[in-house]
Amino acid sequence: MTTTRHRTSPVRRPSFTGNLAWGMAGNGGYALCQWLVLVVVARLGTPAMVGDYALGLAVGAPVVLLANLSLRTVLVTDPNGEHPFRRYLSVRLAGMGAAMGVISAIVILFGLPPAVVLLVGAAKAFDGIGDIYLGLLQRHHDQRSIAAAQLVNGGLTVALVAALLWGTSSIAWAAAGSAAASALTWLMCCAPFAGRFHNRPDPRVRQHTHRAAGGVAELLWTALPLGLASGLSSLTVNVPRYALEHRLGATALGVFAAAGYLVLTGNVFFSAIAQTLLPRLTELRVHGTPAGFRGLLWQSLLGVGVAGGLGVWAAWLFGSELLRRLYGEQYAGASGQGGRVLTVLTLATVLGGLCFVLDAGLSAARRFTGQLAVNAAVLLAAGLAALLLVPRYGVLGAAWATAVAALVHCALKWEVLRRAL
Repeated sequence: MTTTRHRTSPVRRPSFTGNLAWGMAGNGGYALCQWLVLVVVARLGTPAMVGDYALGLAVGAPVVLLANLSLRTVLVTDPNGEHPFRRYLSVRLAGMGAAMGVISAIVILFGLPPAVVLLVGAAKAFDGIGDIYLGLLQRHHDQRSIAAAQLVNGGLTVALVAALLWGTSSIAWAAAGSAAASALTWLMCCAPFAGRFHNRPDPRVRQHTHRAAGGVAELLWTALPLGLASGLSSLTVNVPRYALEHRLGATALGVFAAAGYLVLTGNVFFSAIAQTLLPRLTELRVHGTPAGFRGLLWQSLLGVGVAGGLGVWAAWLFGSELLRRLYGEQYAGASGQGGRVLTVLTLATVLGGLCFVLDAGLSAARRFTGQLAVNAAVLLAAGLAALLLVPRYGVLGAAWATAVAALVHCALKWEVLRRAL
């Protein structure tokens, strides 16, 4: 008797360059919209309003990132599909609920502006829920849908923040607009886009029944080191902001945040490269060769270094004038100090971009525990630098503290990855 075998046609994936282009478009567009939100607040409000909004981000972002547990990275690099998507989603929902509880406690304990901080935290929490759906899309190399969700989120945020701030002159209502935009994007884009992949097998993954043993506890144990590392990383970024707000107040923090948002585009550009690299590096680790893994990593580091060097040069030449034209004279500072702040922050962003690529290599190699130890050391370095530099140099000192932390981070991550390879 002859047995007929049915061949399954392979799932056609987008090319690496195509995915990278979509990643850059989505991340770049989203970064542009985040910057436009700051421009709207600066133009329609006051530097103190910018400072209050930045304070909300400085409080909410680290808490939400810690509660995220970097489940998106764990989902993308899960080599054998050991956990179903609904388990990742359940853990993420619980984490966002816990994050809002922690943010509420911080507001009460430290007497922070409750409406702004809680609403900005809610926006980050809604983004966190949408993020796990984007992880499923990333696992299936669908950067186009991720980009669409990011652009919708950014565009809605700018529109609602501008309309509410113009109509009410209240930064709290503007923060409410940001939260509404994030919630709508989660419900209208992220969940529907990812829905078509819920039951589709991943071609990289061996098909088997998901293990009941361990369940959520096992997933938490796997994700905890990387989640703590991400939370510490976000806290590190915000340490100079905490020191600046404590020492010089909301207005100085607003000036620092305005310069920082200009380099956010570079940060998100480097993040797009890392997001596109991660599934490719994971495949090379599981099915490829060490030489291929190292080659792709080296090419990415070189590209980030060259692009970043051009960015630092441009900030040095045009930084002060750019700040003056975009935000106003008070943001450029006397004697071009704003330009120096922007140049130093650009340098810190380039070092952070190299860290994004190194993080992708470490995550693909499933070296999560080492990242936690490194990020703890970087947090300590950032705290010491902020304590020494902010009281003496003010806003410029906060920028240098950010750069020092980024340099330590890059050096330590390189050493961990070198040993792993």
